[in-house]
Amino acid sequence: MKNTEDLGTWYGQIQSSRGNIIVIRDEQLPPANKGRMYLYNTDRDAVVEYDEAIVTPKLVELSEEDKQQVKAKHTKAWEAARKQFIRAHTKTSSTTSTRKTESSLDLLPTDDDDTSDDDDDE
Repeated sequence: MKNTEDLGTWYGQIQSSRGNIIVIRDEQLPPANKGRMYLYNTDRDAVVEYDEAIVTPKLVELSEEDKQQVKAKHTKAWEAARKQFIRAHTKTSSTTSTRKTESSLDLLPTDDDDTSDDDDDE
């Protein structure tokens, strides 16, 4: 596989004894753990985490003609999977932040907590 640092989106296939799988790599996805990489697997219709040391030697870039065919066939599914993946991987930090905010709000007094009796002043 060629260096994908400057390419943004890379189209290729994993060649293995079980057969070839078309994959897409997008540098805009959140980074994987060290030694791992995320690839959109067209057979699974999902972004899958792979061991970089195992999969990198098996990756082969598609020809321009094949790349255009893959784009035509898989772009909608790929974009939907990417959105879902990004949402799922950014949800953890925003959920934690939301929970902290909500628990802090629980400590603030509300109108129901008002212990003064304004009606008794008559």
